[in-house]
Amino acid sequence: MNFHKRGLARFFCRLSGCEGLKKNRIHSAYPMKTRCTKKKEDGLPWWRKPVRMMRRDYISDFSPFLSSDMDRMAREAKELWRVNCEWVMATPGCAPGTAHLTLFNSPQFDKMPGLGSRDLLREYLPHAHRHGIRVLAYVNMHWYSYDFAKTHPWEQLLEDGTAYGRKHPLYGGGTTLCVNSPWRDWAFELVREVLCTGVDGCFLDGPVMYPGACYCDRCRKLFQKVSGSRRLPKFGDWRDPLWKRFADFRADSWARFMRDMRAVVRHANPEAVLFLNGGGFGSYNLLFGYDTARMEDHQTFNGSEEFFHCSDGFLSPYRTLHLARFLSAGKNPGVVFTNHGLSTWHYTPLPAAELSTALAQTVAGGSNTWFAIFHEAIKKDSNEALTALNDMGQFLVDCDPFTVADHTVAETAALISNQTAYYYLSRHRGLCRDVGSGREVGLVVDQGGAQRMGDLKERREASAQILDHENQGCLDACTYAHVPLRVLWDEHLTPEKLRGVKVLTLPNAACLSNGQLEMIDQFVRGGGGLVATFESGMYNEWGDPVTRKPWLRFLGIERVEGVFLPSRTEDYMTLTTPLDRIPAGTLIPRPVNALGVRAAHDAEVLARYFNPINKAYMQPKGVSDYPAILMARRGKGRVAYVASPLFESFSRFRIDVHKDLARALIRMTAGHGGLQVETDAPGSLAVEVRAQKGRTLVHLVNVTSDMKRPMGRLIPLHDVSIAVRAQATRAKCLRSGRTLKLTRKDGLICFRVPLIQDYEIVALT
Repeated sequence: MNFHKRGLARFFCRLSGCEGLKKNRIHSAYPMKTRCTKKKEDGLPWWRKPVRMMRRDYISDFSPFLSSDMDRMAREAKELWRVNCEWVMATPGCAPGTAHLTLFNSPQFDKMPGLGSRDLLREYLPHAHRHGIRVLAYVNMHWYSYDFAKTHPWEQLLEDGTAYGRKHPLYGGGTTLCVNSPWRDWAFELVREVLCTGVDGCFLDGPVMYPGACYCDRCRKLFQKVSGSRRLPKFGDWRDPLWKRFADFRADSWARFMRDMRAVVRHANPEAVLFLNGGGFGSYNLLFGYDTARMEDHQTFNGSEEFFHCSDGFLSPYRTLHLARFLSAGKNPGVVFTNHGLSTWHYTPLPAAELSTALAQTVAGGSNTWFAIFHEAIKKDSNEALTALNDMGQFLVDCDPFTVADHTVAETAALISNQTAYYYLSRHRGLCRDVGSGREVGLVVDQGGAQRMGDLKERREASAQILDHENQGCLDACTYAHVPLRVLWDEHLTPEKLRGVKVLTLPNAACLSNGQLEMIDQFVRGGGGLVATFESGMYNEWGDPVTRKPWLRFLGIERVEGVFLPSRTEDYMTLTTPLDRIPAGTLIPRPVNALGVRAAHDAEVLARYFNPINKAYMQPKGVSDYPAILMARRGKGRVAYVASPLFESFSRFRIDVHKDLARALIRMTAGHGGLQVETDAPGSLAVEVRAQKGRTLVHLVNVTSDMKRPMGRLIPLHDVSIAVRAQATRAKCLRSGRTLKLTRKDGLICFRVPLIQDYEIVALT
């Protein structure tokens, strides 16, 4: 039924006793199913407690769902999958772009053919609520058919006026619509109708601001209103000063859509939850308009997917943990989406090791779990992954009292700067060079091509690659080094958010405001430690190069003289003094990229670069005058500055000495207390420290496996020694139930864990 013909819908509403969409009431032309009315316990709404979500996916054939015993399905979700929240499709997510069709009865929207009078939401809802399961409606808001778009001219347009989905068909066929077009009213009405079914909230899959879009008339008018410009810049044109304004406008457009959608949801049902897929971190944020912080006030959860995808390159086994930390850093609960399917082969399940450790990492990082199962892939008798789901799910249920209202107490923080992800473009042309793979094949070493004096687009690509590796490498290096870590966003550089932090790391957090730098200065002078790398703070929050002599001197730098030629061949740095476990004089592979800086008079040089070689099978040319690492005392605290993106090299090459160097700098800047955790475990054991009132929780996630991804088999760890800074007289393993003996040494609580399979939590009280 045509959306604009609302008269019939209002007629039905009057027949059912409704006088329109009034606040605090749910209205529909169809009977409303029961809503879960379980009272809040401990003063917390249900979504503030541990939430375990799932979705059963039927693609376009919903007959298995409709022909099933729905009460049995709900009981299965509760007792077999151990979830307390389930997504049910309100609109399909299948070819050829069926987001405009509904799977429930509505007088205003066209229904999926073949369903007749059946209503997925209203039929399943009472069974789910009977078993204590909250139901969220999945609403596809990004994939529409070309036929629908013909009669609803709301598509996202590229600069040449071509619809994005015509030039780049979604999933092979279909298009997408613009959040600033009249489509928004259509979407708001759809969600109103979804909420009329009595569901507990909505998950929005999209909308998505696609790269290169949108240049429709509505976007042009709105951009002129906020910028004063009659024209829009070319997408990604870094020479045009309007480009950054346009990038900011795109993010604001998405946030404005969610703000208005949130108002619609609150009007229909003040207790309904709302969130969408779009909360990761990386330079791709700019292309899609992602900004989790900008969205936070308009959604209930911070959610994003970390599906496993088979890859030609190395995949960190800790990616889910990193995303969980990032999402839970805000004021909303985080949700990490894990797919039961093996990469793009959705009907082949993930190995049990991948699935169980993904769920464990999600909880250890402070977020809530979610998994999707394709219906045809469910074969209980032969699917080890489903057994892993059941086993891990039961453990997480048992751990609910230990994870509700918990929070990180990690003493080391990493600033993952979305400002930098958006606007970082290094001023140094010399960074644009292909350094090759470093492989020797046929007596020839691949050292890349000649130096490219790249244009702005190439420099942005090089800068973005450095930053993405730097962020991932920082999170990875700390995890492998057993340094518990909390993530901070740009907005979190405040005294409140820095409380409890001993060391702040800036992994090339290049684009920072004066106010943010002042807060970092206060943090260090008050006794905190700082580890900053490469171009941290050398650009303002909009990515403009700035001259900040006081900041450079704060880092221990007198001046920056340029960059070394990017290299991964026979170029080194060396320590001038021993650092932790690394002796003085050790030859350390130089990170690919490096700045040439001069030390301030009050800075100590901890390491120097060798004179550059950049050729294979050449003897080192001796130590240069350029420092690689500086240390300076500032007030009561210390600053360690690394003139390279050290974490980028760990992300790319995983050389232990780079990780050990990062650990040593964190230890040094932490002061007399040293590191928060000491252990003899391998780097394949992640250690996270969280707390509730009266107890400290040490999360231990084991990814020791058969040296590949996807991980096929986990190798248990035995008799692991752990020491952690905490106050406790008792220790108990929640998985095994064993009580552990505690001792004290150097201000740390020490214990040994006899066995760690995939996941263990030690409760210290």
